[in-house]
Amino acid sequence: MARVLRWVLLLSACICNYDSEAVFNRPNEIKLQNNEYTDVLVAINKDIPENERIVDRIKEIFTDASQELYAATNNRTFFKKVKILIPKTWTNKREYQPAGTETFERANVRVDDPNPLNGDNPYVQQKGGCGEGGDYMHLTPDYVLEKDYGEDNWGPYGKTFVHEFGHLRWGLFDEYGFESASGEAYPHFYRPSTGSIQPTGCSVHVAGYNRHMETGGRCQLDPETALPEPGCRFFPDFRHNEATGSYMFMQFLSQVTSFCHSDPAGDPLSYHNREAPNKHNAQCQGRSSWDVMNEHQDFANGANPPREVSSTVPEFELLQEGEFLRVVLVLDTSGSMSGNPIRQLNQVVTRFIRSTVSVGSSVGVVTFASSARIRHPMVSVSSDAIREALVATVPHTATGGTCIGCGLLKGVEALEAIGQPKGGVLLLVTDGGENESPLIEDVMPGLLLKEVIIDTIAYSQNADAMLESLALQTGGLSFFADLDDSTALNNAFTATVQTTADEEGVTLLSEDTTISGRETHSSHMYIDNSVGANTTLSFSWLDGPRPRITLETPAGSVITEGSPEYHVTADTITIGVLGTATVGKWAYNISNVGLNDQKITTIVSSYPIPGDKPITVTAQVSAVSLNYSSSQPTSLTIFAAVRKGYLPVTGAVVKVYIEKPPDGQVEELMLLDNGAGADVAKNDGIYSRYFYNFSANGR
Repeated sequence: MARVLRWVLLLSACICNYDSEAVFNRPNEIKLQNNEYTDVLVAINKDIPENERIVDRIKEIFTDASQELYAATNNRTFFKKVKILIPKTWTNKREYQPAGTETFERANVRVDDPNPLNGDNPYVQQKGGCGEGGDYMHLTPDYVLEKDYGEDNWGPYGKTFVHEFGHLRWGLFDEYGFESASGEAYPHFYRPSTGSIQPTGCSVHVAGYNRHMETGGRCQLDPETALPEPGCRFFPDFRHNEATGSYMFMQFLSQVTSFCHSDPAGDPLSYHNREAPNKHNAQCQGRSSWDVMNEHQDFANGANPPREVSSTVPEFELLQEGEFLRVVLVLDTSGSMSGNPIRQLNQVVTRFIRSTVSVGSSVGVVTFASSARIRHPMVSVSSDAIREALVATVPHTATGGTCIGCGLLKGVEALEAIGQPKGGVLLLVTDGGENESPLIEDVMPGLLLKEVIIDTIAYSQNADAMLESLALQTGGLSFFADLDDSTALNNAFTATVQTTADEEGVTLLSEDTTISGRETHSSHMYIDNSVGANTTLSFSWLDGPRPRITLETPAGSVITEGSPEYHVTADTITIGVLGTATVGKWAYNISNVGLNDQKITTIVSSYPIPGDKPITVTAQVSAVSLNYSSSQPTSLTIFAAVRKGYLPVTGAVVKVYIEKPPDGQVEELMLLDNGAGADVAKNDGIYSRYFYNFSANGR
């Protein structure tokens, strides 16, 4: 099994540099058994004003969609259980149960402010190819609430939801022609191999007429293409249409009740049109929607055959996020961690407690080796004194065996000391394989029952092979940080808080630099106008004397030792920029005053300006593990979403640095957003590339 678990993505744009660590985080898993979809998660963003009608309308939409889905899949599926996650910013009510592993980031359906490119148009973020499910469905509050508006523009809610579910669940694509705001385009008309000009769609039996969008008049042929002119569109005949397909073409027609198929003995009115030059045919090599669906686990090999049910009305469970983050740091202090690993972990955890954890969060510290102990019970972080008390319990030494199960159980115990563990986070860091009982597999059933989220950091190539599965099953994140790479370790700690607690801080720069004795390293970074609040620069080292740091602002003023913003501890220099950081270039010098080489870790973080969204980079991969064979080609798809809120950032230079086993060789790969190869859609802000060059088993 080859596991390539670390990617450092560097986004170089004209005004900003951003780092991102690849993270294994999957959307909430929708389950299907005996024709019933359960564990469907809908989440409302914390910035949406409180409005109970949103919850009521979500229930109505799912109720309608469940009935339509049952018919569209020939009585093979419907929605049985749906969870609605209420944001922590809304009033707490008795009927709201505490959330467990459910978070907004993992929701299958989001209710959030509009994507500027899509407006209120429902859509699915779909970065994978044919048959690969999407990340999430996006519905806006106005679309959810304004029923007449929604039906006038997109048709009946239940049918529109089924259309989007085709994208989300089965990896289907649109069967009509379109031009998107990002520049992606598929023709509205085509000339088939036999017969006259046809509208791009499925099936060919949809009745209608062609009209110019602006004039309403008859369309003229374009002399260059011999097809209808650019402003021409096909308008369906609502009264006289007989076509029953397809949901991926014109789901709003009352007669449309199914997806297109390729069965010659099936309904001819929903028979697939493989000649239409639409995105579905392009991505799926001319296969019908049902061809793709029948290869999905929901229906493959006859799974979930038709079943008569008395009701398709779903059951709804209302959950609410906790107001503050609850996290237990579960840290490995076994013998393999001795030396630099434990020193580096101590440094990163100390920085995490002092600078990253927000006020009001509850933090505890657990260590484990052959056994486990609670070093510091859960405590609400409300003062610097509490932060320092936590820091004092961070381990400095390491010895003994490795009982990961012991650490996990002790972490749950720490959570239970202050209430229900449900929804709490265990942040597990380990560098080796477990060799003491209980093992991860022994404690897993109990952890799942407790509904705790477990984020894992594999702190070496030798870290236990169960870590990624542990995170995946509990709704957590998983990372890999090599023993010599403190920036990856720091970024992993930061990402757990930003994702789970919905923190908005941005890491602008994170790098390790080795500086020769008596030498100075000069570098710079850029701050744009979307960030600049609470900006902090941190410079840390493990060996040698304290380096000398100077920082020059865009205005030319210099911050150095003795400046009020300049703070020194035993192994870290922190510069906290006063007020809002000035937009522009910030230059810094790091001088090694010793004789020997010195490694300096530089981390720059900032927060968005109120009312604005920062540019963020989110990295993902297509699989947690792969079957590697030196004789058979093995591929992995690497993605990086570069966005400002929901708005895609285009024209970025996105590079991936892949550290490969067995010797840590680094390979560079440029990701592309050109709509070719691994990239499904052009200019959607998702940069993609296939990676084939595996060399050995390992992380």
